[in-house]
Amino acid sequence: MASESCASAPEDSVRTVSPCGRGDRPVAAAPGASPVRSVVASPRPLKGKGGREAAKRRLQLPGAPAEGPADAAEEPLVPVPEEGEAQPLPPVCASPMRGLWRDEKVALYCDQVLQGCKAEDADEAMSKYLSEKLKLKDKWLGVWKTNPELFFVKYEEASIPFVGILVEVTCKPRQSSSSCFKVTISVAEPFSSNIANIPRDLVEEILEEVEHSVPLLEVYPVEGQDSEIRDIALALEVVRFFYDFLWRDWDDEESCENYTALIEERINLWCDIQDGTIPGPIAQRFKKTLEKYKHKRVELIEYQSNIKEDPSAAEAVECWKKYYEIVMLCGLLKMWEDLRLRVHGPFFPRILRRRKGKRDFGKTITHIVAKVMTTDMVKDLSADTLLQQHDDLDLALDSCYSGDTVVIFPGEYQAVNLSLLTDDITIKGCWC
Repeated sequence: MASESCASAPEDSVRTVSPCGRGDRPVAAAPGASPVRSVVASPRPLKGKGGREAAKRRLQLPGAPAEGPADAAEEPLVPVPEEGEAQPLPPVCASPMRGLWRDEKVALYCDQVLQGCKAEDADEAMSKYLSEKLKLKDKWLGVWKTNPELFFVKYEEASIPFVGILVEVTCKPRQSSSSCFKVTISVAEPFSSNIANIPRDLVEEILEEVEHSVPLLEVYPVEGQDSEIRDIALALEVVRFFYDFLWRDWDDEESCENYTALIEERINLWCDIQDGTIPGPIAQRFKKTLEKYKHKRVELIEYQSNIKEDPSAAEAVECWKKYYEIVMLCGLLKMWEDLRLRVHGPFFPRILRRRKGKRDFGKTITHIVAKVMTTDMVKDLSADTLLQQHDDLDLALDSCYSGDTVVIFPGEYQAVNLSLLTDDITIKGCWC
């Protein structure tokens, strides 16, 4: 399956899963376009014409010292000409998934895409869904987001989360029902990237090495094209979300009488995390468990692939150790997916916070939540009211004792601690 061969990545970085295992005009930079900047990195040496000169070049921030081999230190670095720098990337289509309600997500995946299929047929269902959408338009413009390791031999991960290139995409029909989704791409004009000083020659050579064919899910359609492209963008997000959050590697290994019901539970779990029904700290624990599970599974696959012959006793022990660690994480994730265990199960922190009760001196406090406090804001309160001002709602809730009042004035606040309250308090909103 696709998810076996791919490690999880940040939201804005490359995803390499695919369903089977996992425009015609230039687009100018527009408001909201991805920022472009120079970075410190060592690009892969080019093999073709001009490769020797390009190998000496090192991408660098203005004024930053370049790092390279000792034998290159005596020669001056060759700067990238300003006129050859990449333009900023145009904005990609906003994710329509963010605006879908819980019921709409369930209807989309369970009724429209999966249509009651079994887990072992989920890949094919995703492939069929994408195929129908790709028939709407065979050529369009998109941003190819891929792993920096494809372009650079040395770089700082924080400075280059992904390499993005503006490309023209050509979709071709699948050769068979089991074919991976690949699309043909070429560099679009004007040459645009999230990295200003990336050599265009390097990009062209990389595309030649991969025969201009890349995984479809690495490409994000850009804004300003036909309505059909927005439909394709939605379909790509549907498939990405499925493999990022809804799919589990064990799904097609176990008997499940109603797979769409299981998907519905996972959608509800995701929505509960998003809307705060599941407390923030607990949601973070689940996300970390899921990421750790994916990482450990990829780690085991890579470890097994590096064993050339029959494993030694030490290698066999290490394989079993990694396997049982995955089994433990798998069990934890399965417990999470049972709706009955969300609140009453072992993951909910019933002893996370005890009741504070009344204060030692028996008084209650009114907590004012506002970025800035004025005397006019509390003019209606009695003269003997004890006040405490906070610019953070979570801090106010954490400071409450039984009987306290929290008055919230207009503003934007995060309230992770709201679902963890144990004391009886009054919360009011003030619009004056």
